Amino acid sequence: MRILVITATYHPAINPNVFRWSAIAAQWVAQGHEVHVLCTRRRGSPVFENLDGVWVHRSGQNSLLDWVYNMLGLQRRRGEAGGDHPARQGRLRRALEKLIDLTWRSIYWPDGRCLWYLPGRRAALDLQSKHDFDLMISVGLPFTAHLIAGAVKRRFPALRWVMDIEDPFCFSEEFYVNNFRLYRRLNYYAEGRVLQQADAVTVTVEQARQRYLEIFPWLAGKISVAPPVYSLPAPERRPARKTDGLLHLAYFGAFYHRIRTPDALLAIFDRLLALYPAWRHRIQLQFYGEIAPAFVPALQPYPRLRPVLKLHGLVPRQTAAQAMSAADALINVSNTTTYHLPSKCVDYLASGLPIVNICFHENDTFTEFMGDYPLHLPLVWKTGVDIDALAGQLHHFLIRQKEISVAPEALQARLAAYRPEVLSKMYLSFH
Repeated sequence: MRILVITATYHPAINPNVFRWSAIAAQWVAQGHEVHVLCTRRRGSPVFENLDGVWVHRSGQNSLLDWVYNMLGLQRRRGEAGGDHPARQGRLRRALEKLIDLTWRSIYWPDGRCLWYLPGRRAALDLQSKHDFDLMISVGLPFTAHLIAGAVKRRFPALRWVMDIEDPFCFSEEFYVNNFRLYRRLNYYAEGRVLQQADAVTVTVEQARQRYLEIFPWLAGKISVAPPVYSLPAPERRPARKTDGLLHLAYFGAFYHRIRTPDALLAIFDRLLALYPAWRHRIQLQFYGEIAPAFVPALQPYPRLRPVLKLHGLVPRQTAAQAMSAADALINVSNTTTYHLPSKCVDYLASGLPIVNICFHENDTFTEFMGDYPLHLPLVWKTGVDIDALAGQLHHFLIRQKEISVAPEALQARLAAYRPEVLSKMYLSFH
């Protein structure tokens, strides 16, 4: 079978969509399928190459900011290891982002990847003409990927199209996609139109499926849940035995305005150190992932936390796997929405480690995903919360967690449904 995946970014970018689709593509290649990926250009990467058996085609710009990066030849940039470390966010980058926030981001549609549409559309149509794909999968956000796929579907109506929604578009007003004051009605109309065109639709969590059915009830026969993929590589070496006597807590992931911010995490841990001063010399809180310039000021009001914080920035996947295996416990900050499920939830489950989950409502998707996992502490942060009580729960949880974990064999049955070989078969079943 010949398969085309349309996704905004691919290697060397580091993000959940790259992890997910590179793992699924590798399964297809191993099974003898011909796999092509259409993504945006990246300075330093060829416009056409074969990566581990996957044919990668790059066309168009990922965003206006990335176009500026390419024009200026900047090496440290978003979405690449080391490019977003807080210590390296210079004045030029902050100025560029501020300028774009005040101008371009208030008018573009459907999202910041709109510059990709025309070159991506030309490339996708050309690829379909040359290769006659049996299956096309568009991955969004960005919604622009679905618009490109829709243009191909109109030209080649017999081509089977799966619309993979990693993040919802029209109703995701908490997560900035575009200027909803200007485009709300257009967003609903446009997504409804492409949902009608697609032959099958997938979302990552049942809550998102139900939300789509409330808005578009005619989707009932073709929308399914395709859960996160477990694709974290095995650590290259066994973690070294710790000699510093510290409890190492690690957070993996990015932060997003309004949907996932570090404020509650910082406030709870700051209160922990205030109420239980011994922890000031017993824990280290490590962050692995993108800390955008907008979130750096959130770290400043907590002088008690500064000695225990360590910011690593975005690191390669293998480095993240090694760091996770070396941690004593993991920290998750859930989304404020009820229709997103963090892709790292499967990696956290597979770790077998104690997990502190800071969430914002009782029907939290991460909490629901963890189910009866025995080493999971949900701390619900909401209006009027007793922060001292939360800090107390955290204190009692941490004192019991040194060198405790769930045996890997106890997790195998839970993890089976999230392995790449299962998800790869699921997407092929739509053909």
